Amino acid sequence: MIDYENDIFVSYRRSDIDWVRWTRENFVRALTALLRVRLGNVKVFIDETIEDGASWPNHLAMSLSRSRIMVAVLSRDYFQSDWCRLELALMNHREKEGNFRNASNPWGLIIPVVIDDGNCFPPEVQAMQGESLYAFANPFMRPDSPRQEELADVLRNKLCASIEKALTSVPPFDSAWEQIAHEQFEGLFRIQIQSQKTVPSLVLPI
Repeated sequence: MIDYENDIFVSYRRSDIDWVRWTRENFVRALTALLRVRLGNVKVFIDETIEDGASWPNHLAMSLSRSRIMVAVLSRDYFQSDWCRLELALMNHREKEGNFRNASNPWGLIIPVVIDDGNCFPPEVQAMQGESLYAFANPFMRPDSPRQEELADVLRNKLCASIEKALTSVPPFDSAWEQIAHEQFEGLFRIQIQSQKTVPSLVLPI
């Protein structure tokens, strides 16, 4: 029987190798270690593939649909990515199905962290009230630096509690999520591949 495989799916913009490294080494590594002190073995999925139109939509769709919650690392650039917006939309759809984020159940399955100005985010995302990590959003920050220790304190004192709470509110796994995710990711992949095949005309407009 298909069930959850990951506790946390990390959604972030994978357009730059330095930000991939920061997310993996500075953020996710510290967060995972801190969560394991509180919760024991925690499985975190983070895709490290640079966005280049490569054929990974099926793997990504399965990993997302089989994750209990999402930690979304948000920036203005995040919302320029079709893939990131789709990841967030799919988990948001699951929240709505489960009747999350309302007066009787204010918690959600999406835990936002903000590494850039959030004033231009979509209104429904701003309403999620993400934790600001803007002060630590330096793609060249060393994992053994004093700033990394300060980041770990913020994660320990604020973000870990929100994640722990979210994990206690996860609904039973629904296999329909995986079917929806596969259809959406494959559709987006076909659109991107088709656009790559479309060569603009060299004829000057007259």
